[in-house]
Amino acid sequence: MTSLMALRRGGLGDLLVVLPAVRLLRMTLPEARITLVARPIFGRLFLDSGIVDAVADADDFRWAALAGADGLSERFKPDPAEIDLAAGWFHSPSAAVFERSAAGLWPGAGILTVSADPGTGRPLSVSFFEGTAAGLRNLGLPSAPFESCAFLPRPRSPERISAPRRPYAVVHPGAGSRLKRWPGGRFRQAVGSLAASGLSGAVVLGEAESFLKVQWTAGVLPPGWLLLDRPAVPELAALLSEASLYLGNDSGVTHLAAVLGVPGAAVFREEFAGAWRPGGKITQVSAADVRDIPVEAVLSSLDLPAGRT
Repeated sequence: MTSLMALRRGGLGDLLVVLPAVRLLRMTLPEARITLVARPIFGRLFLDSGIVDAVADADDFRWAALAGADGLSERFKPDPAEIDLAAGWFHSPSAAVFERSAAGLWPGAGILTVSADPGTGRPLSVSFFEGTAAGLRNLGLPSAPFESCAFLPRPRSPERISAPRRPYAVVHPGAGSRLKRWPGGRFRQAVGSLAASGLSGAVVLGEAESFLKVQWTAGVLPPGWLLLDRPAVPELAALLSEASLYLGNDSGVTHLAAVLGVPGAAVFREEFAGAWRPGGKITQVSAADVRDIPVEAVLSSLDLPAGRT
């Protein structure tokens, strides 16, 4: 096989739960050209790390039709025009549409679709990886252990960003849903404890939580701490890759910290804790309602100097 197309729509967390599966494709077929169809701002992580060779925009109407509409525009001309394998990962009926559309676009190509149900509570990253491994075996191709595919390689040309002095922590108090956000006051208490333990740090805000900026003015941060508002994803990855500790919610940034191997903790609502469990060295602290999680429970899950939490 010389040319592959891999489709995954959604946000940063949605993409990162298929990282092990995409890395398995790369490890199994090291000479193949892999085009990742995803949101480019997130897909660049895979491109810069050498996991894929090109990124196409999944939000382009043509690729959106491939993933979620019955039928394609007559103007759709796939790039690459010919592929040997089309792979896609879903947890919705879009998988059947993808199979039909891909078969029509690339007659004779292998089709590998993997569907995983978040309702089972099983980590999506594991389900997608195992489904991909099974599909490759059905094609007569080898597999590899999950652990060898679970982390994001360092970018070949890492971005530079203003960072606190080392050792430092990265704290991300946002999430895409209010139900997933631990109260801001508790994050501020936690930041105070991290600073007291000797860590400098950065509080990172993304586009989904820019409204939180007023709560995190420079005046509320301890000395040696920075507020970073909407850093570019490659810059955020570079910042996290050098961090000694991470603290966040159920978010794409938490999944990024996990695949970069950063130790830390993440606050989760129990209903999402199974399927969206981050891997790596991130400890989950969960409850039916995140507002019920005390600061002490989160701090005790972190590896801080004794007696300084």
